[in-house]
Amino acid sequence: MKDILLGKKVAVPRTYDPSILYALPRTRSEAVLHGFDLWRCYELSWLNERGKPEVAILEVIYPVQSRNIVESKSLKLYLGSLSNASFSTREEVGSVIRRDLEKLLCTPWIDISILKIGDKADISRESNFPGICIDDLDIGIRSCTVDPSLLCTQKDAGRESLYSHLFKSYCPITRQPDWASIFIEYGGRKVDRRTLLAYLCSYRDHEGFAEDCCERIFLDFLSRCAPEELLVGCFYTRRGGIDINPVRCLYEIDPEKMRKYHLVRQ
Repeated sequence: MKDILLGKKVAVPRTYDPSILYALPRTRSEAVLHGFDLWRCYELSWLNERGKPEVAILEVIYPVQSRNIVESKSLKLYLGSLSNASFSTREEVGSVIRRDLEKLLCTPWIDISILKIGDKADISRESNFPGICIDDLDIGIRSCTVDPSLLCTQKDAGRESLYSHLFKSYCPITRQPDWASIFIEYGGRKVDRRTLLAYLCSYRDHEGFAEDCCERIFLDFLSRCAPEELLVGCFYTRRGGIDINPVRCLYEIDPEKMRKYHLVRQ
């Protein structure tokens, strides 16, 4: 971690520089899981052939099977390096970004979308999750240490979707707070919602990258509640012009199912 750019004072390159991208090896779990990471980057700009600036939103999706993840500050700096580079079309910009990230991530697939600002068909998304928000439940918080033993199930079984906007953790490098909305869709014995909310709130002083927090929630729920089906999505608010949205599940999933959720707070 000593070479990581996050937390360091680094100037944005004045010219296109893919070498500034920094790969972090993905944490591997013994459990079989599927899913992807969705990154939305709001500070993408380049020059057209006549030197006029263009701006757009970049969406990057890549699967949990990738060997690496991209370090967020290095991606921000890389995108900044594109701001003085000239491209003839949006498609050309996307091709360059795809090539550079594919090489870095060592991934079986990657989806790159460059969304024009002001194009309602491109930008419009669902502003909230389906299901039941558990944030109004009356609970007491005894500790801010992550405690999976808090999770308890009931005798009833069924399928339900639950979500909370109360999640907070910290970046393990900068110690800056990361805020997120957590969406859980599962089938099996029903979780006691109060214990789920207490468990999610126990991350309030936890240090972990977005992807690692999502997988830990997924694995703890899997271990404690033994669901037959399970999907966990963590939708983080943007930091440094980027929001990160990891999704983990027990089955293969089309990213379009979760890509449509673009929350107001993001």
